Amino acid sequence: MLSKKVAIILFALISCIGLSAQIYIKGTVVDKDTKKAIPDVIVQYGSSSQAFTYTDAKGQFRIPENSENIIHFLYFGYKTKSIPRTSILQNSKIELEISPLSLDPVVISPDDADKLLDQAMLNTKKKLVLDQPISYLLHFIQNRSTDTLQNEIYMRYASTLNEKDLKKNLKKERVPYVFNLIEIMRLQKTETPTSDLYGAEYHASHLFTFGKSVNNETFKSYSSDSSLIYLRIEPLKGRDGWAKGEITINSSDMTIASMEIESVDSILSSLPHRRYMGKQVKTLKKLGRFSFKKFGDQYYMSDCFTYYKFRSTDEHDRQEDVSYYCDVDFRGFVEKDQLRKRRLGGYCQELFYFPDSTDKPFWLDEFDEDLAMQYQGSGMAPNSKPKKGSVWKKVAKGSAFAAVVAAIALFVK
Repeated sequence: MLSKKVAIILFALISCIGLSAQIYIKGTVVDKDTKKAIPDVIVQYGSSSQAFTYTDAKGQFRIPENSENIIHFLYFGYKTKSIPRTSILQNSKIELEISPLSLDPVVISPDDADKLLDQAMLNTKKKLVLDQPISYLLHFIQNRSTDTLQNEIYMRYASTLNEKDLKKNLKKERVPYVFNLIEIMRLQKTETPTSDLYGAEYHASHLFTFGKSVNNETFKSYSSDSSLIYLRIEPLKGRDGWAKGEITINSSDMTIASMEIESVDSILSSLPHRRYMGKQVKTLKKLGRFSFKKFGDQYYMSDCFTYYKFRSTDEHDRQEDVSYYCDVDFRGFVEKDQLRKRRLGGYCQELFYFPDSTDKPFWLDEFDEDLAMQYQGSGMAPNSKPKKGSVWKKVAKGSAFAAVVAAIALFVK
């Protein structure tokens, strides 16, 4: 009799534990003005890079009940919103406000837009940090609608830009970075992806364009203090443009501060399928961004972010939706002896073919955010070029979500 009571108690406890583990907070994200649902919004509910989700086609999301106190909502073209978790319990509808440009934007001609963009691209290339390995942390996630597992990979790598190589390729679109593997580890791995869309790069070695400006309408405006120039780009109907976005340019030296690009879904839906590996593939969404930060009088890529979603249909009309998320964040300058001899091509598909180099969660390492401390003993001063072989002994943490564009090749012409 006693054993029966014990069994009942244990069953009740296990049931309670199971139920508590499945408690979620649900909500919906909408546009503040139109009240329409916003899909693919990033919902960050924890401090780790894994603690995020996306809103679905109806703008709906769910996060664990034990999420951190502050929840962040991020989406291209909208102001980032951070609200207490308890507020979502009281009001589950989250309204995002469109991020405004400065007042009185004006339309500029395609010729002026091309000249301005070309000059900003060239100026940025001329001011990139040279002959110094720079460390980056990459986080890659691939999800499939037909599989509960996902591909999740972390990699630390270094990029080095040789001065002679840059001079030879200064007017070419591609920046001739050399990539070296430092560490790589998989948290989950399903079958290798079979999509031609993985010809994309994860590092901003392409200073991408939106194609010919004649296919777009370009609006120019300034920040309130005139320190930044904003170019908002919208594709013209009936032309070959397919994306909208915003480019931020530093007025002082006419260099790129950041670039953001997002596909226009109605245009993508009108494009024909691609045939690949016996399947018909249709792109549903492309979203990406990257930004630069200044060190002394030079610049380095501080972060990239890419989100890509597409649908494949096989010969039996079975459909599968596949999406991937890739972000790359700056992790400081490194010594050359830290680099492995293994060179990288910089393409997403190669992430699936390298064996794990460690079983330690290197992506959880903490970094010193005090940039002023890095000048001491590094051979690098705020207004001088880095010396060959010099290095920060500590590294600075980049912005968590200004995070993608990796895969810049996806967006070129």
